[in-house]
Amino acid sequence: MNAAQQIKPRIKHSTLVWRWVGIAAIATLLFGWVYVFEPLQGIEPADYWNDKITDGLLILAALAAAALSTRFARQFAPSEPPGQVWLWFSLGWWAWLLGELWGLVNDALYWSSTYPSFTAADVFWLTGYLCFSVSLYRQTGLISGKNKPSLPTWFFSLLALALLLTAGLTIWGRQAGLGQDIPWWALYLSTLYPVLDLFVGAAALWFFFLFGLGYLGRPWWGILLFTLADGLNIFFWMGGYERLPEPVYLALDTLSSMAYFAAYSLSALALLALQDHLKHGIIASSPLPGPPPVHPPEEA
Repeated sequence: MNAAQQIKPRIKHSTLVWRWVGIAAIATLLFGWVYVFEPLQGIEPADYWNDKITDGLLILAALAAAALSTRFARQFAPSEPPGQVWLWFSLGWWAWLLGELWGLVNDALYWSSTYPSFTAADVFWLTGYLCFSVSLYRQTGLISGKNKPSLPTWFFSLLALALLLTAGLTIWGRQAGLGQDIPWWALYLSTLYPVLDLFVGAAALWFFFLFGLGYLGRPWWGILLFTLADGLNIFFWMGGYERLPEPVYLALDTLSSMAYFAAYSLSALALLALQDHLKHGIIASSPLPGPPPVHPPEEA
C-alpha cells in the first residue's frame, strides 16, 4: 500500500446519504416549481398560501441543518475546544431557524400591509452571524494556539471592515438610484446581510483550502450560497428588478429563491455525510476540528 492510500483511504458514502441527496434534489425542484407556478389557486389569498408551501420546505431544510449540527456537536464535551467550535456553529443554525419561523409570524401580520424595516427576525439573523463568527474564532484559536488575537480585537476588526464595506455598497446603491424610497438605515441593514454571508463564508472557505480540503469544513459551504441568494434578493428589493428585462429578472429571482433553499440543504447534507464518514474514518485532514482520521494499518 502506498503512502497516499494510507493517508486518504477510499470511503464510500452509505446508501442513506445518497438517498437524502436525491430527496434534497427533488425538494429543491419542488420548491422552485411551487415558487414559479403557484399551484394553489383555489384558496384566497393564493399568493399567501403558495408562499407558505415554500416557507414550510425552507423550515424543514433549516431544521435539518440545525438538528444535524447539534448531533455532531454532541460528540464532544462542551469543555473540549472542538466542542466549542461546533456548539457555536449549531447555535447559529438554530438562530436562523428561529428567524425563518418568525418570518411566518411577519407574513401573517403584514402580508397585506407594509412590512416593518426591523423585526424580531432580524435579531435572530444577526444572532446567527454572531454565533458563526465565534465558531470561526474558536477554530482560529485551535490553529494558531497562543498566537491567536483576542476575541474583541479579532471580532471588532472584521466587523468594522464589514460595516465599512456595507456603507460603501449602500452609498453606491443610493447613488445608482436604488432604494430611494427606503430609509437609509433600513437599506444599510439589508445590505449588511449578504456582506456578512460573504465574510463568514469566505473565512470558512479559506480554512477549508488552507488546511486540507477536509470534510469537516464542508458544512460551511451553504453560507456562501446565502451570499448569492441574499445579494440578489436585496438588489431586487431596492428596485433593481426595474433595470432588468422581465425574463432575466424572473430567472434571477427564481435562482435566488432556489439558492436560498439549497443553502440550507447543502449544509444539512454535508453534516449528514460527515456523520457517515465518522463511522469509517475521515479521508482527508480538515480545517475544522473533530476526531482524528482513521488510517488503515500499514502492511507488513
